[in-house]
Amino acid sequence: MRTDFVQADTVKLQYFEHGTGSEQLVLVHGYRSSGRIWRLVQEAMDSTRFRSLALSNRGAGDSERTAAEADYTVESFAGDLFAATQALGLRDFTLVGHSMGGATVTQFALDHPELVKALVLLNPAPLAGRALSENWEQQIREEFTSGWSTENVAANTPHVPEEFRQALQADIARNSIERALGGRRSMAGLRLRQRLQELLMPVCVIGGDQDTTVGVHNILAEYLALPEPRRFLHMFHSIGHSPNVEVATRCAGVLDRFVSQTVPQCLACGRSLR
Repeated sequence: MRTDFVQADTVKLQYFEHGTGSEQLVLVHGYRSSGRIWRLVQEAMDSTRFRSLALSNRGAGDSERTAAEADYTVESFAGDLFAATQALGLRDFTLVGHSMGGATVTQFALDHPELVKALVLLNPAPLAGRALSENWEQQIREEFTSGWSTENVAANTPHVPEEFRQALQADIARNSIERALGGRRSMAGLRLRQRLQELLMPVCVIGGDQDTTVGVHNILAEYLALPEPRRFLHMFHSIGHSPNVEVATRCAGVLDRFVSQTVPQCLACGRSLR
């Protein structure tokens, strides 16, 4: 695993790179996490066939932080992602997003479809948004000061390396309140589900049937809203919100099969209209 930084317009972003293969994967993390969450998946991919890059959004991991709450939205993250991919010279890649990252990569694919070979939504944040409670901001502030930094990463996954768990935990603990509030407000206002029919590349929705964070009904709703000829679904049994940690090797296998088998077949038979 190699760690480096890329200047993405006005912010410098950290990224984790693995492999030297011709198939390129760009991996985007969720709300509280960092690009580090993809490490186990990246290491499980065949390094001779795949080159994967997992970016940490602004404010995550060792990426630059900015002061305004408005900087931590799906739209700003998608803009940073575009600037980063341009700086790194990436195109024709498979774009993978987890949780809030699922919304980020959806926004990116809608804005820059010419760059995206295929799209993967892993337990994506509800793309039709979700109402905030009346006192949500107070709850976030209280959670932030009393419990945010002590969130137990991958609590039910004893097979996960302890040093990985601790490093990811440290990234979560370094979140700013601006990122916490801006991200939650942005996810509440999402209206991307109604635009999923615009996506012309193959799209795979992956979920865990025990996900109580976004809810299985939302995962299935994103799948059903996609163009039928180009949509694919994989559900993990007895797995929660983060298959990329809980069953990283199996998650890598699903990504491998989608990119190596499903996408070429889809493109060959003319099911993508790009």
